[in-house]
Amino acid sequence: MMTPLDQIGLGGQMQPEKENPKLLFISGINEGEQVQIQGKVCVIGRDPSADISLDSPFISRHHAEIRSEGVYWTIADLFSKNGVFRNKARIEPGEPIPLHNHDEIQIGSVCMFRFMDPEDTLLESDMQMRTPGVWLDELNREVYVHNNELDPPLSQQQFDLLAVLFHHQREVVTNEMIADALWPEAVGGIESAAIDNAFSRLRNRLAELDPEHEYLETVRGVGRRFVQREDN
Repeated sequence: MMTPLDQIGLGGQMQPEKENPKLLFISGINEGEQVQIQGKVCVIGRDPSADISLDSPFISRHHAEIRSEGVYWTIADLFSKNGVFRNKARIEPGEPIPLHNHDEIQIGSVCMFRFMDPEDTLLESDMQMRTPGVWLDELNREVYVHNNELDPPLSQQQFDLLAVLFHHQREVVTNEMIADALWPEAVGGIESAAIDNAFSRLRNRLAELDPEHEYLETVRGVGRRFVQREDN
């Protein structure tokens, strides 16, 4: 909580205390409810002592944590069994990531809420998290390479392909996984030539902003792989 001294701004005038974000539950457990975060840390889980307690066997006792980092908020997966997803992308356990106004957070398969933060500001430190290499803004479906936005934007299919590869960095993504992501309703399988063409087009688009690094690799007979640039 801010002290009176903290609330004094320029010119000696009192500054209003900032309002904590709200969570608007949009599906699953608690759908339609709105909860305001109390304090600087909010634990979500099955445990009755959690700040937001979700009574489901598919929720870990301590599943996720939302935390204030001063002027922005983060969310972390507390090594849950069924995962935490931000804007449909699963986040890495134990690695806090920034939250922005209107981000959609899914807790396992149990519920989804929208993060509502009227104080949200894009920070320079957050921009630095986008470097080096490729960074995805999945809420707005934008792609940045070395902080430069890829323009014109990727097609829906190209973005979906990049998202699948990006979230399995340095892992081989099989052609079957790619086909399921790009053509989920296809019956009878997808020809490898279609995957080859989609992969080639995406690789060419990334090369427009960074021709010196090969972000996308083919593992013959197995699948594809995304390799992030590690230098500035």
